[in-house]
Amino acid sequence: MIWVPSGARPVIDTVIAAAPGPVLCHADEPDPGGGRRVTLDADSGSTLSWLMRTLRERLGADLLRVEDPVFVVASTGKLTQSLSTAMTTGHDLALLDADADRRVIRHLATHPTHTDRFTGRPRRVALLSDASAVLDFEPLAAEAALPAVESQAAHLHRATGLDVIPMPIAARDAADLGLAIGMLAPGFAATVLVHTHVSHIDAVRAALRSAAVVQPTPHLLLDTVNDGLAVAAAAAVLTHLRGRGIAPERARIALVDPRRGGDLAGLLVGTGIHDLTLYDPVAYGIQPLHDLAGRLDLIVDLLGLASPPEQAPVLRTRPEAPPPLARATSGPRPLHALPGLLRAALTARRPITFSARVAAVHALVGQTPPGRLLPPLEHPRLTPAVAAAALHALSVSE
Repeated sequence: MIWVPSGARPVIDTVIAAAPGPVLCHADEPDPGGGRRVTLDADSGSTLSWLMRTLRERLGADLLRVEDPVFVVASTGKLTQSLSTAMTTGHDLALLDADADRRVIRHLATHPTHTDRFTGRPRRVALLSDASAVLDFEPLAAEAALPAVESQAAHLHRATGLDVIPMPIAARDAADLGLAIGMLAPGFAATVLVHTHVSHIDAVRAALRSAAVVQPTPHLLLDTVNDGLAVAAAAAVLTHLRGRGIAPERARIALVDPRRGGDLAGLLVGTGIHDLTLYDPVAYGIQPLHDLAGRLDLIVDLLGLASPPEQAPVLRTRPEAPPPLARATSGPRPLHALPGLLRAALTARRPITFSARVAAVHALVGQTPPGRLLPPLEHPRLTPAVAAAALHALSVSE
């Protein structure tokens, strides 16, 4: 976002025309002093850097002020939490005083299963990250992950209407993270792990399964890999095969670096894929994959191959590098499935099962228009369809 004198617009148009990538330009009407605010949206960080460098060179002193809206939004906080309750009369205040609280707490102490009936916990979700897998970065300090966690909280709230609280956790290891989840659990209906390495997710889930042996009502835990990316990727594989007229049981699929995909391999088998190659590029290198590609119907790339084979279509599903939000139908995103699965888990008050994830895969396929890999994230039926399918699967498995 730049501020320039009114007469600078021709220079800006010339620079945009020479840009190395697509640029969208929106210019406000000049203010009383003749200045004009111009907003430039670039297709990538490299194009944006080129724009700023070139505009500074061409405009000089006419470049009155420059702001990157990304940093403006981050500096004010991407979302706000607000406490709201009616306190307009003395009677309203009395309902919130210590005596009123004592009556409710005494009841909950003797009826612990009534907590969700008499508190706001059922609508609160903890969104946790230990900053071990934030976008393309190495493990970060927990506070550095806050902008990314806030963004995910905003999107998840928009899709579900739930109160999603972003909380980066300074955990030394998966055991610490599991301990934090257990300590926070009393205040939340569920926890969602985001921007967390899949190995940490697996360790936390294993710890919670062990704890469930002595806890009759385990805390609901979802994550953006198993309950998000893996489900969306499996659906994208099925819609790709459908578009090419290939039955799943006849398809030949290679999954590159399968450990990154959480339960993706299991979901592919569970949705009818019989011929699935789990390819480890570290162990085998890249050449055997090129040799194999001619016999494949699809390569699912979880690694981000620099030189993928040209003999077979490639579905890029790298967990740390999802497609831009505006191009969500070009590749799987956790938000295709996660909001619906979260709603199902909270409605059933049961952990998400493998059968619920498989049901979510088929629901995504059912909502995908012909010629697309996945439905757009703003599709009005997306979250309800996934929630309904998963809820049915959870009820059948009771």
